[in-house]
Amino acid sequence: MLVVIAVIGILCAVAISWYGGNMRTAMERVSHMRNAQEIVSMGVCATMSGADFVVKGDKLATSINLIIGVTGRQGTWKGQIFRLGGLTQADLPGAMPYVKYDNGLLLYDPTGQQPSS
Repeated sequence: MLVVIAVIGILCAVAISWYGGNMRTAMERVSHMRNAQEIVSMGVCATMSGADFVVKGDKLATSINLIIGVTGRQGTWKGQIFRLGGLTQADLPGAMPYVKYDNGLLLYDPTGQQPSS
């Protein structure tokens, strides 16, 4: 009886560890997706304000500009600073697969099939 209980305990420990690893991976993916959505949202707002932050063909450098902060140049947002306050450059590599760069605009790609560059 003790051997059966020990085997069940070992199987439970393995199952819990496996489940915890999968949950951590899923949570990291959701966090990366949320960060990508923030980058794209801030990019849309900054684009509407005429802020000069886009680095042609380089979505990583464009995102870094949004972390540093850019100033709007036209319309209602003239003079307003657009900055991703909750993100750091360390957060960008995980978020970049979910950001698509198209015709000078940052777009969200929920599939995450975009290259990281």
